[in-house]
Amino acid sequence: MKLYKVIAIIPAYNEEKNIGKTVKAAKKYVDKVIVVDDGSFDNTSKIARKSGAEVIRYEENKGVGFASRTGLKKAISLKPYIIVFLDADGQLNPKYIPEFVKEIKKGSDYVYGKRNLRNYPINRKIGNWSLTILANLFCPTKIRDVECGFRAFTYKTAKKMDLRAMEYEREVDFIYEIWRNKIKVSYVEINVTKFYPKAAISRGLKNFWFLIKRRFNLI
Repeated sequence: MKLYKVIAIIPAYNEEKNIGKTVKAAKKYVDKVIVVDDGSFDNTSKIARKSGAEVIRYEENKGVGFASRTGLKKAISLKPYIIVFLDADGQLNPKYIPEFVKEIKKGSDYVYGKRNLRNYPINRKIGNWSLTILANLFCPTKIRDVECGFRAFTYKTAKKMDLRAMEYEREVDFIYEIWRNKIKVSYVEINVTKFYPKAAISRGLKNFWFLIKRRFNLI
């Protein structure tokens, strides 16, 4: 079996416009890229594969949380030193991956991206801050940007995680697992050059409700 030091996982859904650039950029810093195509009806899989990624495809959309678990299971089977998660839409620049790896080599088990939200709409800022504060009240982790999809952690940490989210509750699912396993965390500050106004307050409330259910063993 080939040994991989760093593997990147990219869940994707109808991202044919962005996935090629994202995969090619990530490949500069990792040994392998795994794209989980969550039922796209465009050319996401074809472009991702052509760009050098291994593609796992579902015929129907199952949710980013489910796709993330699929990618994580595959990565764990390959036993890399570090596993990195990226979003497919190009919002999170893979150029920061070496900084995430550096933090892990310094002793962190889990490293998350702390985005510079200076240019974000005020409603997005308030939503992110509110969810971050509430999440840390229920599951104290000192994480300062709960909703950032850029994260990296060790193989050993990945083996401890019991993720259960199907959709975007994935972000707080990671928070719960960090808290439950008392995982040592640190962060890397990242700049975001573009954003997509697709997140809604309802998603934040749904995520928080999911965290409450996990915290009190209702899931």
